Amino acid sequence: MGGTHTKIRKHSKVEDELPPEIRREVNRLLIEGETYEDISDYLKGKGHDISRSSIGRYGKDFLNEYRRLLVIEDKSKILVSEAGGDGMILEEAVAKKMAAKLMELLLDEGIDISKTPRIISDFAKLQSSTVTRERLKGDFQKKAEKTADDIVRSVKKDGLSEEKAEQIRKKILGIV
Repeated sequence: MGGTHTKIRKHSKVEDELPPEIRREVNRLLIEGETYEDISDYLKGKGHDISRSSIGRYGKDFLNEYRRLLVIEDKSKILVSEAGGDGMILEEAVAKKMAAKLMELLLDEGIDISKTPRIISDFAKLQSSTVTRERLKGDFQKKAEKTADDIVRSVKKDGLSEEKAEQIRKKILGIV
């Protein structure tokens, strides 16, 4: 008699009936802590009759998503600061995670990718950014090695020992 009920589709008057600029204003009001009643009155003044309950349902989901994004933003800032401010490390980690998650979804959920061409397009962009990032890392490494070699040659000419010159080289390349 009492099986589990799962909602397949959400219906929201706020999302369905409001133009984007009014919806952005509703989002701003929710973030600022306005009451659902005040937002409903605001919308009535704009010619949209949306109940406090509808705004409450929309607001609950919107604010949960907003809080989740704030947590992600905070965690990202922590990761970037722990990576020494190197956003490339974080971007690389996100790209790997997204690629793994996408493959998992495609394999586990049996998603027909021909019906979702945007997934393929976005995945291609992700892969392209990965290739570009790796190329940049390689170019940077080559330039750093060339610069380190040039400096080592220069300091050796000035009489610095081989050992000290190699220490400088390693320090430049971040090996130490």
